Amino acid sequence: MTPTLTRRHLLQGSLAGLTAGMSGGCARHLPSRRVVIVGAGLSGLNAALILERWGFDPQVVEAQERVGGRLWTLDHLPGSPEGGGNVMGSHYGRILKMAHDLGVPLRSPPRTLPTDYFIGNQRIPRDDWASAPANPLPDAWRNTPPSRLMGKLNASNPLLKTRAWHDPALMATDQSALSGLRALGFPETAITLIGTNNSYGNNLADTSLMSLYRVMGEFGRLSGPALAVREATQGNMRLPEAMAGQLARPVEMGEPVTAVHQSSTETRVTLASGKVLNADAVIMTLPLPALQQIDMDLPRARANLLGEVDYHKVIQLHCIVEAPFWENAGWGGSWWTDSLLGRIFTRPIPGTARYNMTVWINGDDCDELNILNETACTDTISRALWDLMPDAREVTSVGQLVRWSNDPHAGGAWALWRPGQAATAHPALRAPAGRVFFAGEHTAESYRGMEGAMESGERAALEVMRLLA
Repeated sequence: MTPTLTRRHLLQGSLAGLTAGMSGGCARHLPSRRVVIVGAGLSGLNAALILERWGFDPQVVEAQERVGGRLWTLDHLPGSPEGGGNVMGSHYGRILKMAHDLGVPLRSPPRTLPTDYFIGNQRIPRDDWASAPANPLPDAWRNTPPSRLMGKLNASNPLLKTRAWHDPALMATDQSALSGLRALGFPETAITLIGTNNSYGNNLADTSLMSLYRVMGEFGRLSGPALAVREATQGNMRLPEAMAGQLARPVEMGEPVTAVHQSSTETRVTLASGKVLNADAVIMTLPLPALQQIDMDLPRARANLLGEVDYHKVIQLHCIVEAPFWENAGWGGSWWTDSLLGRIFTRPIPGTARYNMTVWINGDDCDELNILNETACTDTISRALWDLMPDAREVTSVGQLVRWSNDPHAGGAWALWRPGQAATAHPALRAPAGRVFFAGEHTAESYRGMEGAMESGERAALEVMRLLA
């Protein structure tokens, strides 16, 4: 007899003991049905493992020649810095359990070096921030460094006690972050600094205030040891690689999907190579910009929605530093700037005297750089870095430019929501369309980032099982 599939049964049967194999547990309960999963990121791989554990036949196809999606370890660089998917929060239960079950060792990340400030080309040592003449904040705000200004949202945050950030009642009060910060009494100078290096919106005018509450609420619910983060010892991409290695059917790499069509009884997935995969259901896990490139049988309103959600623009320039040039000048080694360079994060490479340094540029500040070719973009950022800190030039080499917005398989770093948009767009984007199901961090309800991707894969797998059981 087919068991009733609930999230509780799903977790018991799939997340506890994935490595136990297909011979036991609930794997024999359901008839084998074929499910094509488009995308070998965390959401797709998690869905595949769950479906396989329950006796289905998942086939994962991936356009790139690697698994992981926007989780990308730059293994060719010393220190293997992360181009995407930097850290695992201590509250990422699915991620941490998967790493434990699959034997992927984790560690506390090397500590990022202390941050100094460049405001209007004026250097402000971190210890002098509150009293520095170049600090533009009014007296009551001067003790708060730029990176912590957004945290003041938690004084009025409705999401400190709930994760229902897309609740229609809450969304009815949503507004742009720019208007909302002003209404909450944030001084204009603080708003300018928040917008300068905002990781959660391309500009404050187009960013949902509720989405910022969501981010700050996630941090606000944590304290003490719960704020600690982890990373895979050999690079975070080891986790999706280990997940892919558990599948009975290997991931098909280098196979972009061009079309997905369905009838009342089956689906047909067409690959760029001309190969056609027939299946009982399909799970689409791609970011929305990549999903737009695929011919699918979607209602017009649903198809149009794919292009209406923005994605965060991020440019990273990863460098290797041979010696701590900042020490003689009394700098900490990392910088927050209001210039082209955005933020500069530096951390030691364990077991060596070298450092990974990452220039991280956010939002609309990426636009002029994204129209340049790779060489010109790298040179522009490098020149700005040498101009700001000339001593870096002799001991710093450029390793890798990462531009997520220019990646056709991503279209940006993560999904963003315009004011009020999530109330209707979020449930519409995650709703099944016949035999086609949807996952990915943009469809997650409770979590963001890596954990959100895992959560969404879990949900999509359960939806497929409910259809096919």
